[in-house]
Amino acid sequence: MKGWTNDDRIMIACCNNGTRPVIFKIERIDIPDNDEEREWLAKQDFKNTAEDAYTG
Repeated sequence: MKGWTNDDRIMIACCNNGTRPVIFKIERIDIPDNDEEREWLAKQDFKNTAEDAYTG
């Protein structure tokens, strides 16, 4: 899913049921294990806005 959203921790998935489709927003929660990971997370820009949305 890389590049589909501004945040590589988010994925959009759906059930292909034709009569009752369901759309899921799946988010990965990062819990840093050490100082290096904590620093990396602090530097990331995970902001998403309506203007960033792909509308097809």
